[in-house]
Amino acid sequence: MWQGESQNEIAIRHENQWNGRMNEVPKQRWGCLQRGIVIGCVLLLIALSIAALNLFPEMSRQMRAMRNCKSIILALEHWSHDNGMGYPDAWPNEFKSSNQVFRRLFTDEIITDERVFECPGSVFILDNDVGHPPNYDKALAPGECHWMLLKQQTGAAPQKMPLIIENSLNTSWPPKWGLSAPNGVRKRGQAWSGRQIIIGRNDGSVQVEKLREDGTLDWHSPPNLDEHGKSWIDYLTPEEIAKLSYWDIEEK
Repeated sequence: MWQGESQNEIAIRHENQWNGRMNEVPKQRWGCLQRGIVIGCVLLLIALSIAALNLFPEMSRQMRAMRNCKSIILALEHWSHDNGMGYPDAWPNEFKSSNQVFRRLFTDEIITDERVFECPGSVFILDNDVGHPPNYDKALAPGECHWMLLKQQTGAAPQKMPLIIENSLNTSWPPKWGLSAPNGVRKRGQAWSGRQIIIGRNDGSVQVEKLREDGTLDWHSPPNLDEHGKSWIDYLTPEEIAKLSYWDIEEK
């Protein structure tokens, strides 16, 4: 009680103090709410990170494989510019496999590191021992090449033509792949999870494509269409389609 205060003044002072406390921002409780929001966000980020980590290994492997495929196409383009727009197998020769065709890129010293022909997670593993010039006879030995090459094409072929593909179960047309590997190690002709496969095209583009349930690709899907909405395969005659095939890989 303040000296000289009447009962009425005391009542008014108490009421003002009470109102002041009621209007005061509850700093302590707001701080708890802020901490709760922050903790919730952190927990959400952790959950999302765990989910991303479960996907990241395969996504990372695919990105590396796509870069390798792109490097092979660039090397072939470089070779073709000096050889009448043809690729190394465009003329009569004694090639019997993708390994032998790609080895020509070593003997002509366009490629010096064979690791561009590998694919992470593939059963085909390289040792990067290419031998010595001029033959480079150890480059891409059996079991060291993951990629297959469409036979006897040139830079003048349809731009969306699937020039480089991951090794398939067959070499004849159309290429076909099996189900994804259950143990993570992809053997001959096995797709990535989700029925995915990497395709490198004659225009230099490289994409992850989704296989149909029968293990083949839909050659009239959007990635195969040009600016006119026409598939690359529609530019070929039935006779040309019948001749389509891939150089096989050499297995150990």
